[in-house]
Amino acid sequence: MDSDSDRDRQQQEHSSEQPPHATPREHVREMEKHLQEMGGYLRRMEERLRRLDEQLGHLEAEDDRAVDRGRGWPTGG
Repeated sequence: MDSDSDRDRQQQEHSSEQPPHATPREHVREMEKHLQEMGGYLRRMEERLRRLDEQLGHLEAEDDRAVDRGRGWPTGG
């Protein structure tokens, strides 16, 4: 029992927003808030990846045009 309460106390020190004796409902609200923050983070990452994909698509198109003009990477053929 002591090891469990020690572990709980350490976790609460890491999370300053959680009160010392959080009820299960408060814990659920904390987790919900955390998941919403993670969802926002993932949406931002998704947007960044989409922009990078578009940029890479433009670069690939430029490479293709350069190859067509004989100035790009050798085809190896």
